[in-house]
Amino acid sequence: MSLASNTTSSMTLITMSQKELTRYDILRRLLRKECTNADAAELLGLSVRQVKRLKKRVRQLGASGLIHGSRGRVSNHRLAPTERDTIAELLKKHYPDFKPTFASEKLRECHHIDHDPKTIRSIMIQEHLWTPKKARNGSEHRSWRQRRSSFGEMQQFDGSYEYWFEDRAPTRCLLAAIDDATGRITKAQFDLHEGVEPVFTFWKQYLKTHGKPLSIYLDKFSTYKMSQRWMEQNHELKTQFQRACEQLGIEPIFAHSPQAKGRVERLFETLQDRLIRLRRAGCPPT
Repeated sequence: MSLASNTTSSMTLITMSQKELTRYDILRRLLRKECTNADAAELLGLSVRQVKRLKKRVRQLGASGLIHGSRGRVSNHRLAPTERDTIAELLKKHYPDFKPTFASEKLRECHHIDHDPKTIRSIMIQEHLWTPKKARNGSEHRSWRQRRSSFGEMQQFDGSYEYWFEDRAPTRCLLAAIDDATGRITKAQFDLHEGVEPVFTFWKQYLKTHGKPLSIYLDKFSTYKMSQRWMEQNHELKTQFQRACEQLGIEPIFAHSPQAKGRVERLFETLQDRLIRLRRAGCPPT
C-alpha cells in the first residue's frame, strides 16, 4: 500500500506494508497525545524505549521514518550476473538432480565456487532444477507420535518403486524396514513388486535375523489390508499377510497417510540421494 509524505518540499510516494501502516497510525495517535508511550508499546508489542525511538523518527521524517534504509537497494552480497550464469550452467550440465546442499559442496570441491547453500538453492529454483516443498497448511495439525522405547517393538515397512539402477535396469521395488525406536535400517531388499510372495520372503528372512517384532507399521496397500469395499461386505475378511501376523502374534498397524509413517518415507528419500552421491563420486571431467 502507498502513502504520501510531504516531509520534504515535494510530495513523495512511499510504499508500506499493512504492518507498517498500522504502526504509523498508532505513532501518529501517540504524537497527537491520544495515548501514552506505554499504551503504544503494548499495542505494537514493543518496549517503551523502542516506541520513543520510533516516535522521534516519525516526528522528524514522517512515514518514511518507518521504512528500512536498505529497501529498494541492491544487496552488496548479490552475485554478479556473469558469476550467477556460470553457476547456473554448471548446475545444468553436471548437477541437475542434486539437492542444493550437495550441489554447493560439489561446486566448492570441483569448481572452487564457494557460496552458501541458500544462494545455490535460489539459483536452482530460478532455473527449475529444484522445487521447494510446499509449506504446510496452518490449519492442519498432526500430533507427533513418540518413538517406541526399545529396538524391535515396531518396524515401519514400505516399498518404493524407483529406477534404483538408473538406466542399467528397469524400475524395481525396494522393500525396507526401519526400527521405530532407533531409526536403524533393519532390512532392505530389491524385488519386482510389493506383492504377497516378495513381502512374505522379506519377513521370513527378517524373522530369522532379528526375531519377531511386536508390531509392523505399514500402509493400506492391498497386500496388507482388504479394500474398504470388501471390508464393508464382509468384516471378517483378512489378507494372507493379516492372517500370518495373527498366527505369529504380530500386530499390523495401518497408517492413514504417508506422513504417519514418515521415518520410512524419509528413508527412501535419503537412499535416493545416496545413489546420486555414489554416481557423482569425485569431480566431473572439465
